[in-house]
Amino acid sequence: MGDKMKKWIFLFVTLMLLLITGNASEQYLIYSGDVNSNKIYLTFDDGYSLKNTNFILDTLNEYNVPATFFIEGGFMKDNPNAVKRIAREQTLANHTMCHCDIRKLSDDEFREDIERFEKLAYSITGKEITKFFRPPMGYINRQKEELLHTMGYTIFMWNVKIYDYVHEDDKGVDYVIQNIVNQVENGSIILMHTLTDSNAKALPIVIEQLQQKGFIFASLSELVKD
Repeated sequence: MGDKMKKWIFLFVTLMLLLITGNASEQYLIYSGDVNSNKIYLTFDDGYSLKNTNFILDTLNEYNVPATFFIEGGFMKDNPNAVKRIAREQTLANHTMCHCDIRKLSDDEFREDIERFEKLAYSITGKEITKFFRPPMGYINRQKEELLHTMGYTIFMWNVKIYDYVHEDDKGVDYVIQNIVNQVENGSIILMHTLTDSNAKALPIVIEQLQQKGFIFASLSELVKD
């Protein structure tokens, strides 16, 4: 075999490995559902304050809309009654105890964090946690994806979000409505936070407008493969 042929084989194998590893890094991350379906998925990252959580839960009940709440550990410890209610009425999911950049944790540290969350949630709710995970700030790497997979977790990201995670910088109800409703498309996973008053006040209008556009709110559990 000539040197030129060896070079082409080497390049081909290298390219295939890059394609495989590149695609593999995405296989555990779910950003959206079926783009051919009008189902959409509402999620909340919840922490630091109980200020609007109960109001949001009331709204979801009123409109019979399912949602997933990714809770961080500090909030769970400080607000056990709210956590019980979330677990009873909606889906309670894992957002870590530390709410930190999990890429910087060792595997042992990360596993310990996840297991601490599970044990605390069980001690509060009396039932096993739904094994859905969202990385704080969206920071994750392949190593943590694989570890979560071995622990039985499904990792949910999002494809619709707004600037709503700094409660001192509330952009207003109109901002929330326009910037969510205009982004949503078939299969969207919507990320909201419970921190701002505007999110809580806008939620009924967001739900109504999206339903008027023909979207159906569904549970993330529908996106989990057997």
